[in-house]
Amino acid sequence: MPVLRTNILANYAGQIWMALMGVVFIPLYIKLLGMEAFGLVGLMLSIQALSMLFDLGMGGVLNRELARRVHNASAAHTLGDLVRTFEWLVWPIALMIVAVIWLASGPLANHWLHPEHLSRATTAHAIAIMGLAVALQWPSSFYANGLSGLERQPVLNLINAGFATLRGAGVLVVLYWVSPTISAFMWWYAAVGACQSLVSAAALWLLLPTDPQQRSAFRAAELRDAGRFAGGLVAIMALSIMLTQLDRIVISAMLPLAELGYFSLAMSVAAGMGRMIQPMFNALYPRYSRLASLDQQDSLTHLYHLSNQCLAVVVAAVAAVLMIFGRDVLYLWTGDATTAARLALPLSILVAGTAFNGLMNLPYALQLAHGWTRLTVGTNLVALVLGIPFCIWAVGHHGIVGAAWLWFAINLAFVAVGIPLMHRRLLRSEMARWYVRDILPPAIAAAVVALLASRLLPALPRSLEGVFQLAIVSGAVLLSAAVAAPLVRDLVRQQLAEWFGFRR
Repeated sequence: MPVLRTNILANYAGQIWMALMGVVFIPLYIKLLGMEAFGLVGLMLSIQALSMLFDLGMGGVLNRELARRVHNASAAHTLGDLVRTFEWLVWPIALMIVAVIWLASGPLANHWLHPEHLSRATTAHAIAIMGLAVALQWPSSFYANGLSGLERQPVLNLINAGFATLRGAGVLVVLYWVSPTISAFMWWYAAVGACQSLVSAAALWLLLPTDPQQRSAFRAAELRDAGRFAGGLVAIMALSIMLTQLDRIVISAMLPLAELGYFSLAMSVAAGMGRMIQPMFNALYPRYSRLASLDQQDSLTHLYHLSNQCLAVVVAAVAAVLMIFGRDVLYLWTGDATTAARLALPLSILVAGTAFNGLMNLPYALQLAHGWTRLTVGTNLVALVLGIPFCIWAVGHHGIVGAAWLWFAINLAFVAVGIPLMHRRLLRSEMARWYVRDILPPAIAAAVVALLASRLLPALPRSLEGVFQLAIVSGAVLLSAAVAAPLVRDLVRQQLAEWFGFRR
């Protein structure tokens, strides 16, 4: 448990820092590049997500298998072969990504996007460099999965946080003193992405418990053994990526490029909330996998409910503040009252959808720990089939607000339908406890406190006083959510008792 707690705390520290690096400089990017060019940054994030289709399930397999084998003396000697086998696929695929995006840059600029101020040639050139940036960072996610499977999250987060700082803050040096262009932005991202992939690879190999007398080699058997589980992961990933990027794809095809920039701005805030969710998944998925492989059902059940309550506290608190104080947050961040007013509604809808999506992360980790992928494939496929026509209609009639409603509806359906279906097979009889004890109490408490605060406080000023008031409200909302979650409350009480006992 101490290792798990350390990993979770390290993940949160890393993700909070990366979230700050991901959003704090965005107003400066927009000021230097313009909203259209920032729309291309949003396009890069979509292409980066779409590039994960080429992962072929390798990252997920590596995570799960390292978690299962590293503590198994009879299988530990195979870890190096597993990593080396997948490496023979990872780097050639990265080269292929460069070629695919370079070939697509012209058609995207000339026939898909709708730039009004950027020239078609400038747009195509930026997309071509974008392909290099995406491809060079792409292998880092594979090695990150390996470090996560080894439960070396402190090292992983140190690497990710360091390169997030270099990427987010360093590009400002390039824009201010080298060239304030989207091409220079993309070149910097390409250089940082290459360094991150190489450092992540070196870290994994240094920490991998391999036999120095045995040379790691490609083993076709590793690919065959991973085939079925990897196939399910590929299907899940493909459908998930298409679902998460559907709104941006439709917006980029139907609306001016600047509208994609505004939507990307709102999504940056919602995605920042998503970073509060990922630490729990990264730390708990390997532990779920180990407990499932050892058939320790009682321990798994307790950890499942405790971890879901901890996640619900964080999700409920962040979502309540962003939904109710969304306009204030946007104004404090951007300093643009018009933009804040325009994006307040879509931001609230996107945050609600991200909250529901976040609550599904640990149930999804439980499914993967048992090697069960069919449920997520089925629900994602249904959501995609229904979501495509809805998104086209919604964006056509309601613009970016319509796109936000798609994200909300899909994730609400996952929580309402996916959880009952999962608990018919895994941890049976635990569904009601998940809804009634794990999720609802912190959600209700956070919403009530945030609403009361919004009624008592005037509009927050754009000053240190406004930031301080928002911090106080956020702390009160988080505390109320934690007190409302029974297992979290007991855990905090136990930790305080141990700490005071130690001090005496």
